[in-house]
Amino acid sequence: MLDDAEGGGAPEVLDGIPTSTPSIHHHYTDIIQTWPHPSNDSVATPRNPPLIPSVPEPSPTRRLPASLLPRGNSSAADPVYEEDDISSLGHAELDQHRELREMLAALHRPADDHTLHRGPLRWRYTTYMGEQHPAANKVVVTFKPADITALTDAQRQTFLKLVGVRYNPVSGLVKMSCESFPSQAQNKRYLASTIRALIAESQDPNADSFADLPLDTRHVKVKPRPRFPERWLVTEERRRELDEKVKKGVMEEAERVEGNRVVSGILAIEAARQAEVEKLEEPVLPRATAPLERGKVGRREVGQLWGSNRW
Repeated sequence: MLDDAEGGGAPEVLDGIPTSTPSIHHHYTDIIQTWPHPSNDSVATPRNPPLIPSVPEPSPTRRLPASLLPRGNSSAADPVYEEDDISSLGHAELDQHRELREMLAALHRPADDHTLHRGPLRWRYTTYMGEQHPAANKVVVTFKPADITALTDAQRQTFLKLVGVRYNPVSGLVKMSCESFPSQAQNKRYLASTIRALIAESQDPNADSFADLPLDTRHVKVKPRPRFPERWLVTEERRRELDEKVKKGVMEEAERVEGNRVVSGILAIEAARQAEVEKLEEPVLPRATAPLERGKVGRREVGQLWGSNRW
C-alpha cells in the first residue's frame, strides 16, 4: 500500500516498510525489477520478491587446465573427485617448485670434488605439502663419529659413551632428533648446539673420559639372519649329478631284489594281505544257547547282576 505523505500526513509505506524520501522508493523498486528470476514459472513482483537469486547451471563442456589433465589426454572431461588428492596449498607449493626448477636450471654446472664434499651432519626434514601437522616441526640428524676429524681415537670413544643409546654400532651412525620447539629452525639449532657441547665435553682434558668403562651396546639387538649355503644351490651340473645318483641307486636295488639277496617288502605285504582275506572267508558258526523255561525267570537266569545294575 502506497499512501501520499504530503501536508504532514502519514509517511509513505511500501509493503509495511516506511520510506521518508521518494529516492528510497525508487531504489527499492529498481532492486525488485532487476532481481534475477529463479525460474520461468515464478515471476517476481513487489509483493513476492524472490528470496534466493538463481545460480546459473555449470556448463557441461567445462574443461580442466592442461596441467591437471591425465597424460596423453588433453580433452578429457572433469574426472570424478575421489578425495585422495593433496590440498590446494600443496598444489600451490608444487607449482612453485616447477617454476623454481626452470630458474635454477640456468645455474647448473658439472659436479666436482668441492661440490661433492659435504659435512658430516645429515639433516632430515618432514613436510606435509602445506598442511599443518605436529610432526612437521621434527628435525632428525645422523652422522658418523668417524667423520668428526677434530676428535682423536680416545676422545671419540668418550664421545660415543656420552651419546649412549643414540649410537648404533652395527651401522656406525649416531641418530638424534628434536621436536620440542614450534619451528624447524629452532629444533635444528638445538641439535647443533647439543653436538657442539658433546664434542667440547669429549675434548675437555679436565673432564672424566670414562676410560675405565666399556662401551655399552646392549640396546642394539642384532637378529641373526642365516644365509643359504652356496654349495646347496642346485645348478645344472648339480642336477645331473643328483639324477645319476638316483638312477644308480634304483638299479642296484632292483638287482638285489631280483637276485634274492634282500627280502622284498612288496612280497611280504601281499602274503600278509592274502592271509587276512582267507581268514575272513571262513564261516563263523552261531553260538548255541539253551532256550529258557516258560514262566517267571529270575535275574540270575537272564544274566543280570545284583547290586548296581537294577531294573
